[in-house]
Amino acid sequence: MQNKLNKLSVILVVMLIIVSSCKKDNIRQAGFIDNNTAYANMIVNRIDNFRIQMHSTERSGDMMLLDTAIWNLEALITYDKAYPDSASKDFKTMKSYYTLTLDANNMVTEAEVQQVYNLMLDTLNYQLSLFNDDVKFAVFSDVELIEVVGNTAHIMALNGYGSGFIYGLYWPFIADDDWIWGTLSGPLAGKCDGTEIGVSDGSDELSWRLNNPSAQPSTWKYTDIETVAVHFMNCTYNEPPQLPRVFSSLDGNHCMENEELTFFLEAAHWIIYDYNLLYNDSGWPIVIEDGEGARPEGKNFISIEIIDAFEYAYSRNFHHYHITYGIPTGIIPD
Repeated sequence: MQNKLNKLSVILVVMLIIVSSCKKDNIRQAGFIDNNTAYANMIVNRIDNFRIQMHSTERSGDMMLLDTAIWNLEALITYDKAYPDSASKDFKTMKSYYTLTLDANNMVTEAEVQQVYNLMLDTLNYQLSLFNDDVKFAVFSDVELIEVVGNTAHIMALNGYGSGFIYGLYWPFIADDDWIWGTLSGPLAGKCDGTEIGVSDGSDELSWRLNNPSAQPSTWKYTDIETVAVHFMNCTYNEPPQLPRVFSSLDGNHCMENEELTFFLEAAHWIIYDYNLLYNDSGWPIVIEDGEGARPEGKNFISIEIIDAFEYAYSRNFHHYHITYGIPTGIIPD
């Protein structure tokens, strides 16, 4: 429920500002918070009821005002399909146009609104398919009335899309996020300043972020599961030459400062989501060239496990990535 309320913030923000401006001089803070919570719950209930109408298989003869239909369409699509609190490298808007038939009282039938709703969803999915980035998502859907000609209302949906990786896709590393690289034995190594021992370390800080990107569906069921292993020996950049995408160090107590952790977060994202064009049956990439990753063709990322290890042949400590992929079934578990 909390995630849904967060996604609804874009819809509510202007309304809540207006409410707060009108009432701030004559209500107590506690009452203001209670009123806002109740208002948010009322909006969610309204959207839930409209969703039931739009997904009903029964053709209703019920009518609704044109303004109500437009508000409901925008609210439901943004609430269900958009990620307004996620960041992206690129942003683009696309327009699509629809019509609704009005009666003498400026009302439209529920059945026709349902048809337009389904068309809007089809358009959104089509427009998303035009982006080549592995990370792509709707940010908002702004539905507006363009004009009324006779008994026909012409409406437009302005959809905003984010695509491409940016640090905002993951919880960022902040100024004091300086962690020991990993833990070979004993309690988790903690931060470089000697705190947070037993709580986390550099590899754990990377893995929980990578497993929780803002725009990555995490509740689909999958088939054909497989795990790909990646470590520093088969994963380097071409430019600059031989710069590893996966951490390794001769220092057994190496401190990964926040800038270094951010670098490996970005590198790990590329490894996870870029397709590997030279993939063999053993489950290991033969090589990862610049612009390639570990992802098998036709499969989606599920999770990553980062293992802390010591390589005796090279006398180095390193991170070993076990990245699990599968084919999504499109079925969400109960």
